[in-house]
Amino acid sequence: MANNKLKINIDADTTEALKQMMEVTEAANDCVVALEKLEKVMGKFTGKSELDRITVKVTNVLDGKNISEAVSRIQPTANKIVSRTC
Repeated sequence: MANNKLKINIDADTTEALKQMMEVTEAANDCVVALEKLEKVMGKFTGKSELDRITVKVTNVLDGKNISEAVSRIQPTANKIVSRTC
């Protein structure tokens, strides 16, 4: 059997590449900070809650009639639950 081998030594200066990678990383981190600030400011205008990143949107306008109807539907159910557990 033939023993074919190829041995190559490569010396490369990666100093400039590492420097540029660090600059890109720093710029990306700056972008993250800026986007977080923007998100916080935009939240003030859109009504976004900052607690656990929860967004609350109320699309219905409730009036007395709607509330009364909802309570009427809940009350019989609550009575059934009480009668079953007592």
